[in-house]
Amino acid sequence: MTPGTVTTPGGDAIRKTLTDAMGAPPEAIFATIPLGRPGQPSEVAEVVALLVSDRGQWITGHNYFVDGGMSEI
Repeated sequence: MTPGTVTTPGGDAIRKTLTDAMGAPPEAIFATIPLGRPGQPSEVAEVVALLVSDRGQWITGHNYFVDGGMSEI
C-alpha cells in the first residue's frame, strides 16, 4: 500500500519544514492533491482493515494507492 499525504504529527512536521524552506504556506502542498485535502489516518486504516480481513482474503499481489488521487496525475 502506498499512502499519500496524511495528517500525522510526523507528516505535519515534514510538510512544515518543506514549506518553510520553499517560503510557501502548508496549504500549497494540499492544493496539489486532486481531492483538495490531506488524508486522515483512519482513511488509510480502512484499506489496511480490508486487506487483513476475511473480505480481502482473495486479494493478492497488488499495491493500493491511498493518496487522494495523486497517483492519477
